[in-house]
Amino acid sequence: MVIAAGLLAAACVSNQPHAALGWSLGGEAHVFVTGERFARDLYHELTGADHLADSLRHRALLAVAVPTSRTTTVLSSNGAAPARLTLARFHGPGRCGAADIVTELVLAFPPVGSASHAAPPSHVSVVALLDAAPPAGAPETSGPPLGYAPSRELVTRVADRAEAETRGPPLGRLHRPVLDADQAADAGEVIALGKDSRYAVGFRVTFAASADTTLITGVATTDTLLRALRWVIPPRRFALRNGMIAFPKPRYSLRGAVSGPRGMRLLLLDEIPDVSAYDARAMAVDAATGRVVAVQPLALRCP
Repeated sequence: MVIAAGLLAAACVSNQPHAALGWSLGGEAHVFVTGERFARDLYHELTGADHLADSLRHRALLAVAVPTSRTTTVLSSNGAAPARLTLARFHGPGRCGAADIVTELVLAFPPVGSASHAAPPSHVSVVALLDAAPPAGAPETSGPPLGYAPSRELVTRVADRAEAETRGPPLGRLHRPVLDADQAADAGEVIALGKDSRYAVGFRVTFAASADTTLITGVATTDTLLRALRWVIPPRRFALRNGMIAFPKPRYSLRGAVSGPRGMRLLLLDEIPDVSAYDARAMAVDAATGRVVAVQPLALRCP
């Protein structure tokens, strides 16, 4: 069966994802899209059949080999690499920890050679741009990371700037934040973005006035002097009750960054509401615009 150039057109229609999150494994990447419409449209594109939902009631997993397809782009910390869709797996509702159907796309990288210089190493996070051809030329590389002490100081200064810029009474910071993406409060992360000494900063820091504790969380890009600070996720104040945000609003952790075409930088974030862990999400966000490019449930795990 010859697949038309519109193989992934289902990913490019209104309200459908143009990108997907996943991870690398050897010479391939596995990325995931949650949602029945994407799964149904791609299954029809590959097989000509319209009975995906019915089939998944009888079988928890359907795999469809792709004999030929157009090249797409996989982004990692190594840059942008070409990859070819070789297999689509359709996981039934609930199988991957998500209530909806999950489509797993297996993307193969070219053999070692000139086209594979930006292919990611194994076991790193990736973002696949489903409707983009890989750019020509060498990938943009990140600048050197900050040391622990300067990174901790940068998180502290960005959090203090967030306190000054958010609406509400003046607050005093309770603790100096540490660098720990898994710590729910008084912590943050710093990731180098490029050779121009710019960094992405995520933070979750507690402040107080009298006995009330407030958490301020957000994500920014900035230089070390905060002269060019830009909010990717604008900071917000949340009152804490027993150490938790009392309503379904999230904290943000910065997990990484990937390089895209024409200088694009995508930040990999965790968005975690305290009172609704089921709604926690992993996201890829454009560092320049704050646009969410790809999203999936944080608990997504496909067997």
